[in-house]
Amino acid sequence: MKLQAAALTHRGRVREDNEDCAFADAYDRLAVVCDGMGGHAGGQVASELAVEVISSGLRRLRGPDWANEEKVIEAVKNAVFGANDHILSRARVDSSLSDMGTTVVLCAFMPDRVITANVGDSRIYRISGGAVTQVSEDHSLVAERVRAGLLDPDSEEARLLSNIVTRALGMDHVTVDMTIEELKPGDVYLMCTDGLHDLVAAEDMLGIVTRSDTLERACVELVDLALRRGGHDNITVALVRAVEEQQP
Repeated sequence: MKLQAAALTHRGRVREDNEDCAFADAYDRLAVVCDGMGGHAGGQVASELAVEVISSGLRRLRGPDWANEEKVIEAVKNAVFGANDHILSRARVDSSLSDMGTTVVLCAFMPDRVITANVGDSRIYRISGGAVTQVSEDHSLVAERVRAGLLDPDSEEARLLSNIVTRALGMDHVTVDMTIEELKPGDVYLMCTDGLHDLVAAEDMLGIVTRSDTLERACVELVDLALRRGGHDNITVALVRAVEEQQP
Protein backbone atom coordinates (compact mmCIF):
# COMPACT_ATOMS: atom_id res chain seq x y z
CA MET A 1 0.00 0.00 0.00
CA LYS A 2 1.05 3.57 -0.65
CA LEU A 3 1.06 6.11 2.14
CA GLN A 4 0.11 9.77 2.49
CA ALA A 5 1.48 11.77 5.42
CA ALA A 6 1.24 15.23 6.97
CA ALA A 7 2.14 16.86 10.29
CA LEU A 8 1.72 20.22 12.00
CA THR A 9 2.95 21.71 15.27
CA HIS A 10 1.95 24.98 16.94
CA ARG A 11 3.20 26.79 20.05
CA GLY A 12 -0.35 27.35 21.28
CA ARG A 13 -1.78 30.49 22.90
CA VAL A 14 -0.07 30.34 26.31
CA ARG A 15 3.40 28.82 26.13
CA GLU A 16 6.38 30.96 25.08
CA ASP A 17 8.20 28.04 23.45
CA ASN A 18 7.24 24.96 21.50
CA GLU A 19 8.66 21.82 23.11
CA ASP A 20 6.80 19.48 20.73
CA CYS A 21 8.43 17.96 17.67
CA ALA A 22 7.08 15.81 14.82
CA PHE A 23 8.25 13.89 11.77
CA ALA A 24 5.97 12.31 9.16
CA ASP A 25 7.20 11.03 5.83
CA ALA A 26 5.36 8.68 3.48
CA TYR A 27 8.56 7.67 1.68
CA ASP A 28 10.28 6.74 4.95
CA ARG A 29 7.11 4.92 6.11
CA LEU A 30 7.33 6.60 9.50
CA ALA A 31 5.62 9.16 11.72
CA VAL A 32 6.90 10.29 15.13
CA VAL A 33 5.44 12.78 17.63
CA CYS A 34 7.22 13.90 20.81
CA ASP A 35 6.25 16.23 23.67
CA GLY A 36 9.31 17.50 25.52
CA MET A 37 9.55 18.47 29.17
CA GLY A 38 12.20 20.01 31.40
CA GLY A 39 13.45 23.38 32.54
CA HIS A 40 15.39 25.89 30.44
CA ALA A 41 15.36 24.63 26.82
CA GLY A 42 15.40 21.00 27.92
CA GLY A 43 12.02 19.96 26.58
CA GLN A 44 12.73 21.25 23.11
CA VAL A 45 16.18 19.64 23.07
CA ALA A 46 14.80 16.28 24.23
CA SER A 47 11.92 16.14 21.74
CA GLU A 48 14.07 17.22 18.79
CA LEU A 49 16.81 14.77 19.76
CA ALA A 50 14.31 11.91 20.04
CA VAL A 51 12.77 12.63 16.64
CA GLU A 52 16.20 12.93 15.03
CA VAL A 53 17.57 9.68 16.50
CA ILE A 54 14.41 7.65 15.85
CA SER A 55 13.89 8.85 12.28
CA SER A 56 17.57 8.35 11.45
CA GLY A 57 17.56 4.87 12.92
CA LEU A 58 14.50 3.68 11.01
CA ARG A 59 15.67 5.22 7.75
CA ARG A 60 18.46 2.65 7.82
CA LEU A 61 15.91 -0.03 6.94
CA ARG A 62 16.07 -0.94 3.25
CA GLY A 63 13.06 -1.67 1.02
CA PRO A 64 12.90 -5.46 1.59
CA ASP A 65 13.40 -4.98 5.35
CA TRP A 66 9.98 -3.33 5.61
CA ALA A 67 8.30 -6.65 4.79
CA ASN A 68 10.13 -8.40 7.65
CA GLU A 69 8.16 -7.91 10.86
CA GLU A 70 10.99 -9.05 13.10
CA LYS A 71 13.42 -6.58 11.55
CA VAL A 72 10.99 -3.65 11.81
CA ILE A 73 10.15 -4.40 15.45
CA GLU A 74 13.84 -4.67 16.33
CA ALA A 75 14.59 -1.42 14.50
CA VAL A 76 11.81 0.40 16.36
CA LYS A 77 13.04 -0.87 19.73
CA ASN A 78 16.63 0.07 18.96
CA ALA A 79 15.60 3.52 17.74
CA VAL A 80 13.54 4.32 20.85
CA PHE A 81 16.12 3.00 23.30
CA GLY A 82 18.84 4.75 21.30
CA ALA A 83 16.94 8.03 21.64
CA ASN A 84 16.71 7.49 25.39
CA ASP A 85 20.47 6.89 25.59
CA HIS A 86 21.19 10.06 23.61
CA ILE A 87 18.94 12.15 25.87
CA LEU A 88 20.55 10.77 29.02
CA SER A 89 24.05 11.34 27.63
CA ARG A 90 23.28 14.92 26.62
CA ALA A 91 21.80 15.66 30.05
CA ARG A 92 24.90 14.32 31.80
CA VAL A 93 27.24 16.74 29.99
CA ASP A 94 24.97 19.80 30.30
CA SER A 95 23.62 20.47 33.79
CA SER A 96 21.00 22.91 32.45
CA LEU A 97 19.38 19.94 30.70
CA SER A 98 19.49 17.55 33.65
CA ASP A 99 15.71 17.27 34.02
CA MET A 100 14.83 17.01 30.34
CA GLY A 101 12.70 14.25 28.88
CA THR A 102 10.07 13.62 26.26
CA THR A 103 7.10 11.48 25.44
CA VAL A 104 7.14 9.61 22.14
CA VAL A 105 4.58 7.93 19.92
CA LEU A 106 5.48 6.47 16.56
CA CYS A 107 4.04 4.39 13.76
CA ALA A 108 6.24 2.41 11.37
CA PHE A 109 4.32 1.21 8.33
CA MET A 110 4.94 -2.19 6.77
CA PRO A 111 3.12 -3.08 3.51
CA ASP A 112 0.16 -4.59 5.39
CA ARG A 113 0.85 -3.89 9.08
CA VAL A 114 1.66 -1.02 11.41
CA ILE A 115 4.14 -1.26 14.28
CA THR A 116 3.33 1.30 16.99
CA ALA A 117 5.41 2.37 19.98
CA ASN A 118 4.45 4.58 22.90
CA VAL A 119 6.17 6.09 25.94
CA GLY A 120 4.29 8.76 27.90
CA ASP A 121 0.92 10.43 27.39
CA SER A 122 1.00 11.43 23.75
CA ARG A 123 -1.47 9.30 21.82
CA ILE A 124 -2.04 7.17 18.73
CA TYR A 125 -5.53 6.84 17.26
CA ARG A 126 -6.68 4.61 14.40
CA ILE A 127 -9.46 5.90 12.15
CA SER A 128 -10.94 3.02 10.19
CA GLY A 129 -14.37 2.04 8.87
CA GLY A 130 -16.01 5.22 10.12
CA ALA A 131 -14.82 4.72 13.70
CA VAL A 132 -11.95 6.03 15.82
CA THR A 133 -10.03 3.93 18.36
CA GLN A 134 -7.26 4.92 20.75
CA VAL A 135 -4.41 2.48 20.11
CA SER A 136 -1.94 3.71 22.73
CA GLU A 137 -2.35 3.67 26.50
CA ASP A 138 -1.50 6.81 28.47
CA HIS A 139 1.45 6.50 30.84
CA SER A 140 0.36 9.17 33.31
CA LEU A 141 -0.49 9.25 36.99
CA VAL A 142 -4.10 10.22 36.23
CA ALA A 143 -4.57 7.46 33.65
CA GLU A 144 -3.11 4.81 35.94
CA ARG A 145 -5.33 5.86 38.88
CA VAL A 146 -8.39 6.00 36.63
CA ARG A 147 -7.66 2.50 35.29
CA ALA A 148 -7.29 1.27 38.89
CA GLY A 149 -10.64 2.82 39.83
CA LEU A 150 -9.00 5.23 42.27
CA LEU A 151 -9.73 8.54 40.54
CA ASP A 152 -12.58 10.25 38.73
CA PRO A 153 -11.14 11.56 35.44
CA ASP A 154 -13.39 14.65 35.68
CA SER A 155 -12.39 15.54 39.24
CA GLU A 156 -10.36 18.53 40.42
CA GLU A 157 -7.66 16.14 41.64
CA ALA A 158 -7.34 14.71 38.14
CA ARG A 159 -6.93 18.22 36.74
CA LEU A 160 -4.19 19.04 39.25
CA LEU A 161 -2.28 15.82 38.49
CA SER A 162 -2.76 15.98 34.73
CA ASN A 163 0.84 16.94 33.88
CA ILE A 164 2.54 14.03 35.69
CA VAL A 165 3.75 11.30 33.34
CA THR A 166 4.96 7.96 34.67
CA ARG A 167 7.08 7.06 31.65
CA ALA A 168 9.23 9.24 29.41
CA LEU A 169 12.44 9.11 27.44
CA GLY A 170 15.16 10.58 29.63
CA MET A 171 14.53 8.16 32.49
CA ASP A 172 17.19 5.60 33.50
CA HIS A 173 14.80 2.73 32.85
CA VAL A 174 12.24 2.94 30.05
CA THR A 175 9.51 0.48 29.11
CA VAL A 176 8.01 0.82 25.63
CA ASP A 177 4.48 -0.30 24.76
CA MET A 178 4.27 -1.74 21.24
CA THR A 179 1.45 -3.08 19.08
CA ILE A 180 1.19 -4.77 15.69
CA GLU A 181 -1.85 -3.60 13.74
CA GLU A 182 -3.34 -4.84 10.50
CA LEU A 183 -3.24 -2.07 7.88
CA LYS A 184 -6.18 -1.74 5.49
CA PRO A 185 -6.79 0.69 2.61
CA GLY A 186 -8.29 3.91 3.91
CA ASP A 187 -6.96 3.52 7.46
CA VAL A 188 -5.64 6.74 8.99
CA TYR A 189 -3.29 6.81 11.97
CA LEU A 190 -3.34 10.00 14.04
CA MET A 191 -0.53 10.75 16.48
CA CYS A 192 -0.79 13.78 18.77
CA THR A 193 0.43 15.43 21.96
CA ASP A 194 -1.81 16.20 24.92
CA GLY A 195 -2.13 19.77 23.70
CA LEU A 196 -4.48 18.33 21.09
CA HIS A 197 -6.17 15.37 22.78
CA ASP A 198 -6.89 17.30 26.00
CA LEU A 199 -9.04 19.73 24.01
CA VAL A 200 -10.23 17.80 20.96
CA ALA A 201 -12.30 14.67 21.57
CA ALA A 202 -11.73 11.54 19.52
CA GLU A 203 -15.11 11.97 17.79
CA ASP A 204 -14.08 15.48 16.74
CA MET A 205 -10.86 14.06 15.32
CA LEU A 206 -12.88 11.48 13.38
CA GLY A 207 -15.18 14.11 11.90
CA ILE A 208 -12.39 16.44 10.84
CA VAL A 209 -10.23 13.74 9.27
CA THR A 210 -13.20 12.13 7.51
CA ARG A 211 -14.47 15.31 5.87
CA SER A 212 -11.12 16.91 5.00
CA ASP A 213 -10.02 16.55 1.40
CA THR A 214 -6.31 16.33 2.34
CA LEU A 215 -4.34 15.31 5.40
CA GLU A 216 -2.68 18.73 5.42
CA ARG A 217 -6.10 20.37 5.68
CA ALA A 218 -7.10 17.98 8.46
CA CYS A 219 -3.97 18.90 10.44
CA VAL A 220 -4.78 22.61 10.12
CA GLU A 221 -8.40 22.10 11.23
CA LEU A 222 -7.41 19.96 14.20
CA VAL A 223 -4.86 22.50 15.44
CA ASP A 224 -7.29 25.38 14.83
CA LEU A 225 -9.95 23.65 16.92
CA ALA A 226 -7.53 23.15 19.81
CA LEU A 227 -6.57 26.82 19.58
CA ARG A 228 -10.20 27.91 19.65
CA ARG A 229 -10.74 25.81 22.76
CA GLY A 230 -7.92 27.52 24.64
CA GLY A 231 -4.61 26.33 23.19
CA HIS A 232 -3.12 26.14 26.69
CA ASP A 233 -0.28 23.85 25.60
CA ASN A 234 1.84 23.17 22.55
CA ILE A 235 -0.26 21.38 19.91
CA THR A 236 1.09 18.75 17.52
CA VAL A 237 -0.53 16.23 15.20
CA ALA A 238 0.71 13.82 12.54
CA LEU A 239 -1.53 11.88 10.14
CA VAL A 240 -0.74 8.93 7.90
CA ARG A 241 -3.25 7.36 5.48
CA ALA A 242 -2.93 3.99 3.72
CA VAL A 243 -3.98 4.07 0.06
CA GLU A 244 -4.33 0.97 -2.09
CA GLU A 245 -1.73 1.09 -4.82
CA GLN A 246 -3.22 1.01 -8.30
CA GLN A 247 -2.00 -1.81 -10.49
CA PRO A 248 -0.60 -0.75 -13.90
